Amino acid sequence: MNILILCTKFSLDENDAWLTNELADAFQHQGHQTSVIVVDWGATFGRSAADFKSTSGVDVNVIPAVNVSFPVPFVSKAMKWIFSSFAAYRKLHQKLKKEKPDLVITFSPSVTMAFPILAMAVLRHKKKFLIQWDFFPYHHKQIGLLSSRFVFSIAKKAEELLIRRFDAIGCMSQRNVDYLRSHYRLRSRQKVAILPVWGRGASIPDVDRDAIRARYGLPEIRPLAVFGGQLAVGRGLEDLLAAANLSERLCSNIVFVVIGSGPLGSLLTDYLEKGHSNVVWIPRVPRIEYLQVIKACDLALVCTVRNVDVPSFPSKTIDYLRAGLPIVASVEKTTDYGDYIVSKGVGLSVEAGHPDQLYAEIERLLHDEKQMLSMKRQGPHLFMSEMEVEHVAKRLLQLVAD
Repeated sequence: MNILILCTKFSLDENDAWLTNELADAFQHQGHQTSVIVVDWGATFGRSAADFKSTSGVDVNVIPAVNVSFPVPFVSKAMKWIFSSFAAYRKLHQKLKKEKPDLVITFSPSVTMAFPILAMAVLRHKKKFLIQWDFFPYHHKQIGLLSSRFVFSIAKKAEELLIRRFDAIGCMSQRNVDYLRSHYRLRSRQKVAILPVWGRGASIPDVDRDAIRARYGLPEIRPLAVFGGQLAVGRGLEDLLAAANLSERLCSNIVFVVIGSGPLGSLLTDYLEKGHSNVVWIPRVPRIEYLQVIKACDLALVCTVRNVDVPSFPSKTIDYLRAGLPIVASVEKTTDYGDYIVSKGVGLSVEAGHPDQLYAEIERLLHDEKQMLSMKRQGPHLFMSEMEVEHVAKRLLQLVAD
């Protein structure tokens, strides 16, 4: 089978692979000829397009995003989506002249690939699959990134129109499936099913915890609660820092380790400049080192934004499970993520917006050695049985075939 993946995130460094790299490699390993058209969202000004073949044999076509400056931030982003999408369409048009793929896979938000998705109409007897990881524009509106009712209405209609172009749609959980069906007008014959978020590889090997902690200036004997990921709106950083502040006031010895960077890094800077000493910020490390750092910690944190109804399923869970880290989650009440990690025996959950409860559950879990050990053992097993990328790739192909 010839498979084409359209996306806006694909690591050009194979030693720092992202989820799309892993999925493309899995298809290639399973004997499918796989190609990728990626709009490089983080491309620097003046960077030109590039084509290359990965070590696994995946054909990769990189198109730098078209950046547009406009006084209204959302308009700038919309124009970036439109012009970058058109550039992706031109590359797709060139590829379709040579060979038509049997399956095209793309990711939400669909508006980021609007023109290529519309162009897929010519592939009448080919399959199209959408991986629905977020719900544009609902989430953008609820976290304050889209305030205009008129723009929201237009964006919703555009996203809905594009979603209806697919034969099948994969969501990360049952609540995601329900949300998609209740908020977008789908075609009666469209298949919607659960497709877990994925990762590549087995459990993360043991590391020299003392050496890793020393390398990154982490305390040798104090318990470490790690949070990894982009520091952006919607990631619950406010609740995490509130829990850390409460922990310090109660003289707890817990240290909160934050790994990542982003627009809300200023919140961390402000917290540290006030003299707090129970948070360590590591802005950016290569993926291999990131896995070593989290492996040297005691438990992991998942935090999402409060007061939203869009159910999320954070992808950082994959690395936490691989590392055997018990998870304490602070998530919106509309998601089934918390129920999932509790039912699978890999974590605890509280509702976002209650940092006191978040701190209390962290403290309680750290003092329950039996439960900590059980979660550490269960995490890698859960990952391998449900989320390893080879299994997920096969499930996706099965969903398309049924």
